[in-house]
Amino acid sequence: MKSKWPQLAILRAASWLTPLNQRADWLQEWQSELWYVPRRRATEFCLGAFRDALWMRRNSLNPLVRSWIRLESPLQCLGFLAVLAGASTLLAYGLPGPRNLILPSPYRDSGDLAMVSLTERPSGPAVSLESYRFLQAGAQHWFNNIAYYQPMAAWMRTARGLVSVPVVRASDNLFGLLSVDAGPARPVSLVLSQAAWRQYFDSDPRVVGRVVEVAGQRAVVAAVISADSWRLPGKVEAWLIEDAEHLAALPESSQGFVVAHIRTTARPRLQPFWHIWVFDAEGKSDGFYCTPLSAGPPVLSCLIAILMTCILIPATTLTLGDYAASRRPAHWATRPRRWVFLAAKIALVMPIVPCTLVLAVSAGLPFAAQGLVVAYILVFRWVLADQRKRCPVCLRLLTNPVRIGRPSKMFLDWYGTELMCTQGHGLLHVPEIATSCYATQQWLYLDRSWSGLFTEPAGARHG
Repeated sequence: MKSKWPQLAILRAASWLTPLNQRADWLQEWQSELWYVPRRRATEFCLGAFRDALWMRRNSLNPLVRSWIRLESPLQCLGFLAVLAGASTLLAYGLPGPRNLILPSPYRDSGDLAMVSLTERPSGPAVSLESYRFLQAGAQHWFNNIAYYQPMAAWMRTARGLVSVPVVRASDNLFGLLSVDAGPARPVSLVLSQAAWRQYFDSDPRVVGRVVEVAGQRAVVAAVISADSWRLPGKVEAWLIEDAEHLAALPESSQGFVVAHIRTTARPRLQPFWHIWVFDAEGKSDGFYCTPLSAGPPVLSCLIAILMTCILIPATTLTLGDYAASRRPAHWATRPRRWVFLAAKIALVMPIVPCTLVLAVSAGLPFAAQGLVVAYILVFRWVLADQRKRCPVCLRLLTNPVRIGRPSKMFLDWYGTELMCTQGHGLLHVPEIATSCYATQQWLYLDRSWSGLFTEPAGARHG
């Protein structure tokens, strides 16, 4: 059994989903079954324990446990969605990577800025200094300005001694291209982030103008800028700005990033990236990919996705069903609660989708940015499917499904599944096969004469 410790860890993790009073027996039973499973199928076997554990919790004899895992109560459903919306929003705005994708770009001409690379989706610095000079010489008709920077770890002498700091070595036109004030131009200058200024220089107000040794050379501190001023790839706490003469001392094979200001006439619209060909004076050519830094305001993207979802959702989702008029007198405040509950669920899932996708994009998951409309359609389908399974009076999930009828007699009698409200408000008839008589699910209200069959009569709470 020791050789199967990864599978044992999977089983122990799945056991936390089971009710506490049955956890030990459940875990012992699965561990005993694991003895007879071949090693090549052991992991697949143990992954099935999660489904079994969820089934046990859903069908637990404890009504409180069963209610919470199925979100039977409308307050439990809204509370779960509220926690999920709050957690995704806090993570999206709290982590630096996702926050940079959500907040507006700090650069004045962000719509005309693009990263230039040799591949469609570079995973790191992949443009050599030689390719950067090739772009400088032959891409004037594509770009107004082009800059180069190279992330690296460099030793810097600070007030606390010699420390290793993530530094960006950049051409002297980088901050001018980004429209960020980085102090007066010098052959070699150093720009500090506010975090590095506080940590390594003790927030010294006279640090600007000081000569600091960094990456083996002396540089003058030109400015201190905020962390929000940097939205380009690469972790950085300081920027070593060098003129063309000092930058030429680097090896031609040095890998870095290239950012460019695109000419308005050269940029195609509504494309995530595009390919260009660059020719030098000798006729040599090379291909590059341009990826814009800003794809537009995120709020506008969400509104467009929601509009497209509203157009597509009638053809891809389910109807709410047929609800007959209630013969039971009800308080005026209880009548619109079903629609208020539906609107509250939709309002809570609205921020969950974009925040979750932003977290996925920042984590490097492919195609996450293109899945906004699909994600909204799937989430709205779940909202409507959940609404279909609830009682229109108390909004609790319906239980006790019973199959009624036979397929062979579906043209003469009703064939489908019947679910009931545990509070005694009514029955839901869901046809197995849609016919002209039963095209969609139908709700049947029960009068007060049925209340004696339920532990909590309907009139006790919703009279």
